[in-house]
Amino acid sequence: MRGMQRLTFAAAFVATALLGTLSARATTVGSARDFGLGFALGTPTSIVGKYFFDPVNALDFGVGFWRAGRRCNGPGPIDCDDWGYFGVNVDYLWHETLARGTAKLDWHIGIGGRLWIEDDTYDDDIGLGPRMPVGLDLTFDRPDFVEVFFELAPVLLIVPGPDFEIEAFVGVRFYF
Repeated sequence: MRGMQRLTFAAAFVATALLGTLSARATTVGSARDFGLGFALGTPTSIVGKYFFDPVNALDFGVGFWRAGRRCNGPGPIDCDDWGYFGVNVDYLWHETLARGTAKLDWHIGIGGRLWIEDDTYDDDIGLGPRMPVGLDLTFDRPDFVEVFFELAPVLLIVPGPDFEIEAFVGVRFYF
């Protein structure tokens, strides 16, 4: 985990240093274009969206599907099933600009929740809990409708019982 924190800090530092030397231009993400859709690779791989209320506040959501594996029980006749998850997250985010130039680097922090449903042959489980995403968002002058992002989100699952997870995403959104 410490290696991931160092990598995130180093990436933010380098991006800030590079972007600080560029001439100032405006991206339309979060101002003229306030709704974006895209995808994120990670835990889980998701279809993602974001709606900006203003340049600082946004509502972020994701719908993820992932196949977790194949389980078999035994001894005796072996009975196997495929199992996976379907998940939804919704978060309220606050953005702060770190650097601005022909690209803009923001960081965000938020509060929200995660709902997941496990699907397998034997039973279906439901999980629910709060999450706190923290991430970096990079938008550009050209094209001015694209956002590339990285996010870590600790999740404290309360239902069906206490559990702690850290989700990690890298993704892109296209704004309309």
